[in-house]
Amino acid sequence: MINDLPEDISPRLRRVFLHRLAQLPHDVIAELRHTLGRWLEKNLVANLLFDEGLGWAVYDHVVDGILCGGAKAAESGLGEVSQGGEVVERSRRTYGHAINGPLGMCADALFHAVPGDTQEAGSLIPDYIKYRVERLFAAPGEGSDHAVSITMSKLNWLMFVDPSWTQERLIPLLAFDHPASEPAWNGFLHSGRVPWPPLAEVIKLLLLDLFPWIDSFHWDRDISDVAAQWLGFMRVFHPDQTDGLSKSQMRSVLRSMSDGARNRFIFWLGRVGQGNDNGWVNLVVPFVDEVWPREREYRTSASVRAWIGLLDDTGVSFLAVYFAVKKFLVPVETNEHPFYRFTREINGEETITTRFPEATLDLMDSVTPMVLTRPAYELPKVLAVIAEAAPALTSDIRYLRLIDLVERS
Repeated sequence: MINDLPEDISPRLRRVFLHRLAQLPHDVIAELRHTLGRWLEKNLVANLLFDEGLGWAVYDHVVDGILCGGAKAAESGLGEVSQGGEVVERSRRTYGHAINGPLGMCADALFHAVPGDTQEAGSLIPDYIKYRVERLFAAPGEGSDHAVSITMSKLNWLMFVDPSWTQERLIPLLAFDHPASEPAWNGFLHSGRVPWPPLAEVIKLLLLDLFPWIDSFHWDRDISDVAAQWLGFMRVFHPDQTDGLSKSQMRSVLRSMSDGARNRFIFWLGRVGQGNDNGWVNLVVPFVDEVWPREREYRTSASVRAWIGLLDDTGVSFLAVYFAVKKFLVPVETNEHPFYRFTREINGEETITTRFPEATLDLMDSVTPMVLTRPAYELPKVLAVIAEAAPALTSDIRYLRLIDLVERS
């Protein structure tokens, strides 16, 4: 009945309905917690417009009922994830659990109820909303985590609207030793939006130490990738500024990442190169030249595959990017096919190998071991395109080494 209530009911019936909700026993509210939480999330604003006092009375009564139900009533409706019949270990202190928890829904409803269609800088969150948010922070069990995660997902906006409250009450939750730091960071990162410059300036020291701390949680991998991309953005687009990173700061961050996180960051660099005017030459090449750590331990077979994946999207900027990344390439053998796009036309354009045969030959020589233990499926195709595009290269010592490997394998 609650979810099926028509929007166009008469004011009298709406008032009767709201009064009935405000008189429900707490144990009934606890039983209906997910239904009522979702209903408040969708209808709190309309209730307040209809009768502000009654609307808040209903909201507070529903929250009271959920809180009286204890930790069990505050649990998320999101269950366990299984693969192959085995439960996958996943943290429950996440934004995904928060949006499916009754108190997470109640927290989200509060931010919908902030007056005005849009809020001006420094316009402040009303005290009656901040009080209710902080009350949810003290909820039992998962409920507190859910309220924190939902709130921190709006941290950029809250810093814009109410910077004093944000700095005094919310940003401290991000401290790594704070009990709520895990749901706070998970919610914040789930926003997907790069920290607003004034916020980035305040939390920069925390961001610099985010890796490897963030890797200790059983979260979806995409969340840590967001953190890496935020830090990359701060270096690429705000270099050496108070809300950005220096070369040495970004280099330290890269060293602190896992190999997988670094390699996925290379993919993000490709998006930077493709998504900005002359992005490869003006943004990606300087980053690789000046920032990327040069120690041998960071040149792995996986990183080589990531660099090759970056190169095959560079278009006319291939040469500039290749000579920047060449120093990070090492010989590897792989069952994958990283050179697939080097021999195939994409959108009617010439292949990279046809356009840049000598550089491609140098690339193949750099990443191909002296001895092959398995057939090199793509190497013969690349060499054939090189021979057709630049016949003179067939006498090059690099070509002769590679063609000999092909013939012997």
